[in-house]
Amino acid sequence: MRFWRQTTESKGFASIDDWYLGETGQYLLNELEECISPILSTTFGYYSLQIGCPRLADSLQESCRVKHQFTLDELQSPARVHANPSMLPIASDSVDLVILMHHLSNTGEPHAVLREAFRILIPEGKLVIIDFNPTSFWGLRNFFQSWLEHVPFKGHFYTARRIDDWMRLLGFDQDRFYRVGYLPPIQKTSITRHLSWLEKGTRNWLPVLGALNLMVYSKNISPLTPVRHRWVTRKILPGKIARPSVGRGMKYDR
Repeated sequence: MRFWRQTTESKGFASIDDWYLGETGQYLLNELEECISPILSTTFGYYSLQIGCPRLADSLQESCRVKHQFTLDELQSPARVHANPSMLPIASDSVDLVILMHHLSNTGEPHAVLREAFRILIPEGKLVIIDFNPTSFWGLRNFFQSWLEHVPFKGHFYTARRIDDWMRLLGFDQDRFYRVGYLPPIQKTSITRHLSWLEKGTRNWLPVLGALNLMVYSKNISPLTPVRHRWVTRKILPGKIARPSVGRGMKYDR
């Protein structure tokens, strides 16, 4: 696993990928990989697609059992696929795994992105959503500093409950939900080294304040089977049947 330590994190970052290469971001990435590894190691199939953070795909999906792995992002990124996530040029019911890595908080079309993810996933396919938790210290800093457009605190952080409502309307079932990372949102490593007690206390006593939300969903497809009401009876033959003319007047007919 690569570990690159930036001497100072007070400088701006061009993208969320660059921020994850810093010391604070690397800490969250290590915890995220430990949490997501058991999930991806039991996910099988032919195709997976990660939308967002393309440079982190190799380390994040190291344990993934899907055969062909692709990444998608903007044209300036090193992703293997360049397209609009709200209008994917991918056939319906063809992808086994979709990972949304910090994409919902940085797009103006979250509903369209989720609808496209539902469309391209096979029945019982998995959708993994990774994003910052707004009900945390990281979300609090985003609330006060999002207008500055500084990575990683820019964008709109959605609550897990709100995302879950969207997913249920689309037809997803939630499989797992985790909170990841309890380091305070401070970029200066000289300060965070002395706050290990705060991290441990938050992890043990306030787990809802985790920095990241890791949500795993499966695409639920119910077969359309017609249901007949019990009070409706089907008559094979009509009630009155005409008697044949041949044989009338015989003794058994009297």
